[in-house]
Amino acid sequence: MKKFLIAGSSLAAVAAAGSAGAVDVTLGGSINMGIEYGLGKDNQELQVGDAFNEVSLSINAAHTTDGGLAFGGGFTMGTAAELEFNPYEPTKGDGAGEKWYIKRTVDGRTNIVADLYNVSGGGAVSENDVVSVKINSAWYGIDAEQVEYSLSVDSFTSSNLCKIAGKGTDGPYLAAKAVDADVNTTKGNSAYSIASNKAVVEVDSSAVTSAVAYQGPFMEVMMASSETKMVVGAACLTGVDSTETNFFMDNASKVLTVSNASIYIDGGFGKLTLQSGDYAGGVGAIAGAGDQADIDADGLVVIAQGMGLMGANPYLAVDLAAGDTLGAFEVITGGTMDLGGLALGFDMALDNDATDPLDVFGVSAWDLGASYAMGDLSLAFATDSSSDWGLSASMAIAGFGVSTTFGSKGSDPHTKTGITYSVAASTALNGFGLAIGFDQDLQPTIGVDYDLGGLKLYAGYDASDEGGKVGATLSF
Repeated sequence: MKKFLIAGSSLAAVAAAGSAGAVDVTLGGSINMGIEYGLGKDNQELQVGDAFNEVSLSINAAHTTDGGLAFGGGFTMGTAAELEFNPYEPTKGDGAGEKWYIKRTVDGRTNIVADLYNVSGGGAVSENDVVSVKINSAWYGIDAEQVEYSLSVDSFTSSNLCKIAGKGTDGPYLAAKAVDADVNTTKGNSAYSIASNKAVVEVDSSAVTSAVAYQGPFMEVMMASSETKMVVGAACLTGVDSTETNFFMDNASKVLTVSNASIYIDGGFGKLTLQSGDYAGGVGAIAGAGDQADIDADGLVVIAQGMGLMGANPYLAVDLAAGDTLGAFEVITGGTMDLGGLALGFDMALDNDATDPLDVFGVSAWDLGASYAMGDLSLAFATDSSSDWGLSASMAIAGFGVSTTFGSKGSDPHTKTGITYSVAASTALNGFGLAIGFDQDLQPTIGVDYDLGGLKLYAGYDASDEGGKVGATLSF
C-alpha cells in the first residue's frame, strides 16, 4: 500500500504535510494471473484449464479537520469479462416498460419436486428430506448453474431433470433407459401420479414442456440425514427460480469497472456512511450461520453508527433502492459491544407491512455473534433466526497456525442436516508457506506459496473441486 499526502493544488502545498488542508490518499491493488487445472475422478489425467487474470485497484482518501471531524471515501477498480445492465423496451400499449435480455442465469437446480414411496413397506418419503437423486449412475442435487439465452422474458422455460421408477401401467417394471419426454413438474399440475399400490407410475403426456427423464425399476435418493433409500415414484430437479432479469454482454476483452464506492463522515455524533456495496451488519458469518440479517444492495445503502456507553456501537442501515416505498425498504439495525477481549454483536432485519398501518416494523430475521481473543487464541460463535449455528477457533502452536470451523445447518428443504466442519493448519519459513486442510467429507486441500516481497508465487489443489490453480500475485 502506498500513501500520499495532498494539500491544495500547488506543488509547494504538497510539501506541507502538517497543514490543516492535508488529505491522506491511500493507493493499493493487486494483479493475479495463473491457470486452472483438473485432476481427479472425472479428470484421470492432468488437464490444463482456463487461464485467468484479475486486476484490482483501490483508492481511499481521508481528512481530519482542526475540530476533530473526519471524513473520506474510496472505491475499487477492477477488470471484468462480463457487464450487466437492466434494459427496458416500452412496447406495451399502456406505455409500461417490458424487460428484454440476452442471457438469464438460474443459480443451480433450484428445487426437487417428487412423489416417492419406500420400496420396503410402501411408506411415503418427504420430498423436502431428499438432498439428491441418483440418475444415470450420477448424483444430482440443486447446486449446478443453468443458463438460458433468449430475447424475451415470456419465452424463458426451465430445464428439468427427472427420474421415474416403478412398475409401468401397461407392462413390467420400467426398463433402465432414458425417456425422450419433457415433463412439467409444477405442483398442482400433476405431471405424474402414483397409483394406489404405490408402485405404478403414470406420466401425464399432456404436461410436457422442457425436461430430460430417465426411468428404471428403482430409484436411489440421498436423504437429509446422509442415508440413502431405495424408492419408487418420480423425482424431478427443476430450475424455475431465477436471478433478477438482466442484460449481459460478454466482452471480447476485459474492461475496467468501478465498485464498492463509499463516502463517510465521522465525528462526536457517530459515523454516517453512504456506500454502493452490500452491508453485513455487526455479526460475521461462520459456517453459513449469522448471515440472515444482511443487506444485499440494490441501491444506495445509508449506514448510521452511534457511539454508546461501555463500548456499545449501535447502527441503523437502509437500502434506498429506486422505486421502493416505505414498506419496501430493506432495513437492518443492531450493534456491537467491545468488552476488552470479549466482543458481542446483534443484527435484526425489519420489515414493514404496507397494507397494515398498525404494523410499523416487524422482525423478519436476526443474527447473534460473539468473539473472544486472548494472545494467540481466538474464538467466535454465530447463530441466526434459521436455527443455523457456527463456531470457529484458531491459535498458534510451535510456528503453526491451526484453525477449525464447526457448524450446523437448519432443516431447510433438500439440505443435509447435522454437523459440518473443516480443519486447517499453516506455517511459513523463510518466505515459503504451506497450508493443509480437510472437511467433514475428508476432502483435502493443499496450498504452497513463496513470497518474494510483493510478488507471491502459489499453487494449490482442492479434492472436492477435482482441480486447483497455479499462478502469481503482485501486490502494491
